[in-house]
Amino acid sequence: GLRWAKVSRPETASRLRLFEVDEPRTQAFKRRRLVELGYGIPEWLHLVPVDFEAGESWWEQLAAAGFDPRRPAVIVSTGVSMYLTEEATAATLRQVAALAPGSTLAMTFLLPAGLVDASDRPGLRASTEGAQASGTPFVSFYAPQDMLALAREAGLEDVRHIPGSVLAERYFADRTDGLRPSSGEDFLLAAI
Repeated sequence: GLRWAKVSRPETASRLRLFEVDEPRTQAFKRRRLVELGYGIPEWLHLVPVDFEAGESWWEQLAAAGFDPRRPAVIVSTGVSMYLTEEATAATLRQVAALAPGSTLAMTFLLPAGLVDASDRPGLRASTEGAQASGTPFVSFYAPQDMLALAREAGLEDVRHIPGSVLAERYFADRTDGLRPSSGEDFLLAAI
């Protein structure tokens, strides 16, 4: 979803172009909320609705919205791969591999239950059941070495696995409220 942050360098932010690809109903809700909250839709934000279930090409929709794949880009895909088949994830990775040199991909993926800390397995089970009940089941789980292999087969060469535990240590270690993310969602990082 959309995430807003205070920009400490407005001169840099003014040169950025942000494209968000999402399911049409979800994106319509976000668009409405931005307007209702008084933010409007800034000219640098391009909301790109794509009906994945109808087989629409996110790549074509992104290009139609003005995205230029010949310029370096940062692609962030969080909370998506678990809803896609391995074939769809591989196709997405192949498209990302065709981006301009200097581009970067950061993508999350869910670990199989056997690789999740025992204390976090009930949470994973609850999330999986909730996704199923809502009609959007998780269909793909990857061991880190399998995700790295899938990325390399798709044409990405400079790939790394970043365990969620590393991010938890970096960003949550000094919290006094005990909040920490559960294990089970890791990152694939790739430089193009």
